[in-house]
Amino acid sequence: MLRRSDVAVTAWSRQQLIGFGRASSDGTFRAVLWDVVVAAPHQGQGLGHRIVTELLHCPEVRDAEKVYLMTTNSAGFYRRLGFDSTHRQHLLVLHRPD
Repeated sequence: MLRRSDVAVTAWSRQQLIGFGRASSDGTFRAVLWDVVVAAPHQGQGLGHRIVTELLHCPEVRDAEKVYLMTTNSAGFYRRLGFDSTHRQHLLVLHRPD
């Protein structure tokens, strides 16, 4: 996962990983943010905002025409960072058998 990501941002408290996010991009047209996570005790302190901001400013993501992400329950958080819901596109998933 990490080896094939174009960008990864981590946040640490001493020796403990407390935040993480990654992105993949073609550098021109599309980028996707993946797996933005902040450990529960550190949520609400701006760490998630900082991780997303760092990802958006990385050269691999910065010049992409559109940046996508998917979220289950954090849409409000991402809206505050400038992301909008879209009804012009549909998320489709191919489930591969185990």
